[in-house]
Amino acid sequence: MYLSLVFILLISFAGAMLESASLQNVKNYRRADMTRAVESIFAEYQKELWEVYGIFALEGSYETGSYSEELLKERLAYYGASGMNQEITRIQLLTDQGASAFYEQVTAYMENKYGLDKVKKLVGQTDTWKAGEEALQNYERDGAKTEQELQELLSQKEEFPEEENPLSHVAKLKSMPLVDLIMPKGRVMSKKSITLSEMVSHRKRNQGYGDFSDVAGSGSTISKLLFGEYVLEHFKMASDSLQSGNGNYNSGDSVGGDFVRGDSANEDFSNGNRGDMAGAGSLDYELEYILEGHASDRENMETVASKLLMIRFVPDYAYIQTDSEKKAEAEAAALTLCTVIGLPELAEGAAQGILLAWAYGEAIMDIRTLISGGKVPLVKNAEDWKLSLSGLMQLGSAGENVAADSGKDMESGLAYREYLRMLLFLKSQDEVGMRTLDMMEQNLKIRYGQTFFRADACISRVEFHSTCNLRRGIMYDFPTYFGYN
Repeated sequence: MYLSLVFILLISFAGAMLESASLQNVKNYRRADMTRAVESIFAEYQKELWEVYGIFALEGSYETGSYSEELLKERLAYYGASGMNQEITRIQLLTDQGASAFYEQVTAYMENKYGLDKVKKLVGQTDTWKAGEEALQNYERDGAKTEQELQELLSQKEEFPEEENPLSHVAKLKSMPLVDLIMPKGRVMSKKSITLSEMVSHRKRNQGYGDFSDVAGSGSTISKLLFGEYVLEHFKMASDSLQSGNGNYNSGDSVGGDFVRGDSANEDFSNGNRGDMAGAGSLDYELEYILEGHASDRENMETVASKLLMIRFVPDYAYIQTDSEKKAEAEAAALTLCTVIGLPELAEGAAQGILLAWAYGEAIMDIRTLISGGKVPLVKNAEDWKLSLSGLMQLGSAGENVAADSGKDMESGLAYREYLRMLLFLKSQDEVGMRTLDMMEQNLKIRYGQTFFRADACISRVEFHSTCNLRRGIMYDFPTYFGYN
């Protein structure tokens, strides 16, 4: 009797073990079916997005232009995950949380492609950029007060003669559109524009849901620098077309700089063929749009130029205050002007005004130099200064005889793209991320014929919760996660 009970217990235990192993095997099969189906779905990434921009995303409308999560479930069944009840517990689109998934992919792509050495040398400059931004904000605050004091001191300036008067001439320059003053000779400002309400950054977007903080990366100085290099590599800027006099890239130009595309997926671009398509986009000045987000090339260039003007004006003004020859020339001109109106006591204030005007004119010349392909040092010396006081009087006039590219022969200094790199770093992640997606979406639609493409239909991460009936009413549920990392 005892042995019979032991035998029954052993048989029951063996049966339970076999049943458990069998159930576990069925579970493994169902998990394997689901994993295979999910991986098959995400292998259907948007081809042009990857080939042109190096970004992985599943196009959630399947080229219909109408995003639907049901399409994902249908594809799961198609790839062998049928017979299960599927629920999407969390999903992330490229545009969610200020394009954070897109931002993470870009930084991972750039790090994988180039390593960190390319941007490590820039890390030390970021403190200078931030300090420069603070100094600029302080100057804009204090400078407004200084200019007001000068205006009060020179309240009789209406009596000054119009001829050979730098103060009145620069006042006229300030009333003119800045983009007209900075254009190199023989170059034409782009007239292209877009409809902002159609951009993904402005329109009502599809939204993902769920928290991916357990798998998401975090922002850092290195990430911002990597993203900036990505934008500089993939998008056009004003200097590309204004140097060549058309809307096309010059092969081997500053596009990409040290970062020359050479991956096999983008062979067409590494061979200089970007110029074939450059005129087909919605805007010519894409980088300027990413920085400022206005509807037209002209507006974006105007805003970027005004920032560059202040970036250049502050050090130019600081330098001219230390140049004894230029100060003496400004004092002599001021004394002449004030003597004419019989108010020599105003000469000191007028001299300061002339120095301000002269630095303003030099800053305009700096921007011309930059968009003409030249370099401008952050801090100047006597040899770097290009504009004479007599040249200031010609600036902006129809018969202007000031060389538009007067700084192109300078071997040291920063080029236009390097000033834009600084501005990109100082922008918030949300701003540059969403506007970059604007340009990518427009370019894929217009240049590459992907008319259905919408950045807010591009899936970056998803987690499914699957429930299935194993047998005899035994239910099994499990999660499956996939993300492009």
